[in-house]
Amino acid sequence: MKLELKNVLEATGGRLLQGPGGGPVRGVSTDTRTIEAGEIFFALRGKNFDGHAFTGVAASRGAWGAVVGRKTDGLPRSFNVIRVEDTLKALGDLAIHVRISNRVPLVAIGGSSGKTTTKEMAVSILGIKRKVLKTEGNRNNTIGLPLTLFGLNDVHDAAVLELGISEPGEMTRLAEISKPDIAVITNIGRGHLETLGTLEGVMEAKKELFTSLGPDSVMAVNLDDPLVVKISEAIEARAEKITFGSPEGADVRIVGKGFGSGPDVLNVEYDLRSERITVGYHSPLVCNAHNGAAAIAAALPLGVSKEEILEGLNSYRPPRGRMESIHVGAVTVLDDTYNANPESMAAALETLQKLTRPKGAARAVAVLGDMLELGGVSEDAHREVGRLARGYGVEVLVTLGDRADAVKQGAIEAGMRQDKILCFRDKARALAALKEVLTEGDVVLVKGSRGVGMEDIVEGLKGFN
Repeated sequence: MKLELKNVLEATGGRLLQGPGGGPVRGVSTDTRTIEAGEIFFALRGKNFDGHAFTGVAASRGAWGAVVGRKTDGLPRSFNVIRVEDTLKALGDLAIHVRISNRVPLVAIGGSSGKTTTKEMAVSILGIKRKVLKTEGNRNNTIGLPLTLFGLNDVHDAAVLELGISEPGEMTRLAEISKPDIAVITNIGRGHLETLGTLEGVMEAKKELFTSLGPDSVMAVNLDDPLVVKISEAIEARAEKITFGSPEGADVRIVGKGFGSGPDVLNVEYDLRSERITVGYHSPLVCNAHNGAAAIAAALPLGVSKEEILEGLNSYRPPRGRMESIHVGAVTVLDDTYNANPESMAAALETLQKLTRPKGAARAVAVLGDMLELGGVSEDAHREVGRLARGYGVEVLVTLGDRADAVKQGAIEAGMRQDKILCFRDKARALAALKEVLTEGDVVLVKGSRGVGMEDIVEGLKGFN
């Protein structure tokens, strides 16, 4: 990233209130705890914070200057201060300038679940021969996306970015900032219903990614998701389509999947426009077959070879908390604690079933925490998860959180015996109970929304060794 005062003023429409404005801007920050000398500080405002209170801290730590939305006092006269109408919009507008100045191929990945895994898989493929900028951590919103793009420079050959939303209209802004060449919607499920209202509302919000595409862009369409197909068919045929999924005719077709000699590798066979490849994923999550297909569909328009696809996907390793298989003595723990919604819960329970049913030797144990941000459907959704647990053959069910009773009731409604269900609000008590019930050979799935902190259960289980 190369920025000077004129770039910041032109991109943001700001006005220099004080300071000499000289020298290059060496970076962009929204957090004075991590700001470095030479960076420009954007004073953002939220419900519980106001960055304007920290402009003095930014100055004391050698920042180049600050972008503010209101008057600030007591700053050194040598400290550059730029006034704008809206600091969050200005942050995004400056990121647009950086994106336009670096027109590398950019893949944008949205969807209700599987975004991060698909992103990492696409990076693994493209990274075989290219220098790739990618989203780190949870930098996928209207603050994080610009901060990611500020890392874009002339050493990069491609970018793969994750777009996360929770409000109507957010996707339009994220697409405006990132200007994707290739867009992927992994799926449409019941996430963020608290703010998006209904599944139809989720669909309309995700749709904005495809509608933002220009005539030279590519949309990757999941043929196994009727709502994604519906979106793609409703949009004018401006962008090229590449399809993935299990139906005949998909550009990237899932032909078959299964486990090899052990439970830690999922083998998936793909048909890439009549050319077959088999990938061995070092994760048992069965929906990685679709995540991988989406990643291949995103990478193919950039001219990747079959060899790059194979090397990239075979070398992929799941990030922590995304169906990571951990062996604790004679017990296998499936750490899928990063997040949860009803659809990802179903995928995780299906994986648990496939790992424990083929030989019948392993017992399926599920430790399920609350799913958050589901609004008015939360009670029904948690009951549904309980029914799914029973349907997927869970033999011991441990429920945890404010909605633990709803999951329990759903499992009972589906025919699960009450003595096989343990219900808790406290993690320490849940761990104590697990210590008593787990036996040699058990496979334990641990999953829940990020805000519930189910990783504490995984760490506790590791202590059982």
